[in-house]
Amino acid sequence: MMSPVVARKIEFDELFNSTTMFYVNEEFEQAMEQEVQNKVDELFNELQSIDTKEGLKKYIVEHKDSLDNLTSLMEISTERFKRMVSMIRKERGFVFATEWGLGKIRTAMMESPAMMESVINLIWAGRDDEKLKTKIPYFYLDNMAIDQTTLQKLKDKNSIRLFVKRGLEGKYSNNIGDLILNQIEEKIRVVCAKHGIEYQKDVRVPILDRAVSFVMESPQNPKIIIDASYSVTTSSSQGSKKETARKTVEVLNRQRNLGNNIIYVNFLDGAGWIGRQADMREIHRCSDYVLNFNNLNLLEDIVDSYIAEF
Repeated sequence: MMSPVVARKIEFDELFNSTTMFYVNEEFEQAMEQEVQNKVDELFNELQSIDTKEGLKKYIVEHKDSLDNLTSLMEISTERFKRMVSMIRKERGFVFATEWGLGKIRTAMMESPAMMESVINLIWAGRDDEKLKTKIPYFYLDNMAIDQTTLQKLKDKNSIRLFVKRGLEGKYSNNIGDLILNQIEEKIRVVCAKHGIEYQKDVRVPILDRAVSFVMESPQNPKIIIDASYSVTTSSSQGSKKETARKTVEVLNRQRNLGNNIIYVNFLDGAGWIGRQADMREIHRCSDYVLNFNNLNLLEDIVDSYIAEF
């Protein structure tokens, strides 16, 4: 008779030393590079027309993402730009209920000639407006101008490339996150198929009163709970994940006292965790098992060890 599989919890040092600092997917990188090049070519052609106020107005009317592109090109904080527009709305008597996003600002400009004129003036030469100078710090207002420096950037695809990439950073990070979860899920799918068990992803588990990355077999009848975090940079959210791990193990310990043995697994990887070793170490302590890309195959041993409880 074969002895049952006993899963191994890797030591913290092994987890730390085997961390994959950056996730690289060549196919995805090529797709993103093509998107960057296409956007650069598109903007290089579109933005040549904003060298006059009428051209600027036409560009805003014709292009849905015009304000996003302009604030990036002019290196203007989106949040500060929205504050400036909010001030203009209040100062000039526009109805003010809530702050607008860039899309709503553009819509309002197209619906109201007065709003169009006010925002165009802000973008075109706001830093030279004597009234605005008395109400907005020059440090913020300094970039509010379509001048020769700005226009010169439009003739240089390398300059356009820089702000295109800045604008795509959020999308890049989100897509990387999806690719990582897909890779983890593929391993879970294979292991679950082997044993004929179910799993669900990104679902709320009632006993934890929160969502988890994956659960076997179901949120109502959890047997193995997996939280996944891949961090390239350090952030306060990593401290939050530590607190989540602490609360989770408290709940699961109470469940074990009731005879309900639920296994808690954390997937931790990425360069950001190297900079948050204290949080990483605490999550390791709270977990029954820890995984990263270099140890992902241990998931099969974990399921094999507890399959009798399913």
